[in-house]
Amino acid sequence: LDRVRAMAGLRARAKVISENSFPVGVGLASSASGFAALSLAASRAAGLKLSQRELSILARFGSGSACRSIPGGFTEWTAGTSSEDSFAKQIAPPEHWELRDVIAIVSRAHKRVGSTEGHSLAPTSHLHQARVASVADRLAQAKTALLERDLATLGRIMEEDAVSMHAVMMTSRPPIYYWLPGSIRLIHKVQNWRAEGLEVYFTFDAGPNIHLICQAADQAEVERRLKDIEGVLEVIVSGPGPGARVIEP
Repeated sequence: LDRVRAMAGLRARAKVISENSFPVGVGLASSASGFAALSLAASRAAGLKLSQRELSILARFGSGSACRSIPGGFTEWTAGTSSEDSFAKQIAPPEHWELRDVIAIVSRAHKRVGSTEGHSLAPTSHLHQARVASVADRLAQAKTALLERDLATLGRIMEEDAVSMHAVMMTSRPPIYYWLPGSIRLIHKVQNWRAEGLEVYFTFDAGPNIHLICQAADQAEVERRLKDIEGVLEVIVSGPGPGARVIEP
């Protein structure tokens, strides 16, 4: 808010009420949606008319991943060389590909180690540099697979990246273990389902809850199977969205 006030030349105070439609602090990127919403709402309330790029940069100051929640559809966060050219942009609109993110909640407990602390510990892992060195190549492959609607390739890259990220966290000093028995159980389930012909892939944020990515046509079957598994507390389904927007009361 101080940054928005400085941009608008205001000194007024503000009351912020933020709500999420999904569990907070459990590895579902609630900070991304929260700071994207705050950036848009605060800038509009202050009378600013920021471009999508400017909004993305503003949101990034609250949470890095929030910059990706400003544009709609499938987005890419460009690293840039400074604060002014590190922002997210759309690489394909929501209707480009009817993918579904079927999220299995195995824990609603607030994670003990937040993402900010996890980021600061990452360089202490002997795997960190190898992960960083492989990011550009993995991103290029993922982008191509996304544009070509190649779920087999995109899914493989997502799984490799998720496991790589958690391997860094598990080998940091001190180590961070986000996965729970339910997380591991579902990884094995996904591998078995693929062997049976169901095209579904897993990924994780910094938390125990698993994201299962599939085509829209397979969503109902993935949901059905998840709901039959002991330890799955809730199933949430999402898809490519329109980006941050103001909803009139």
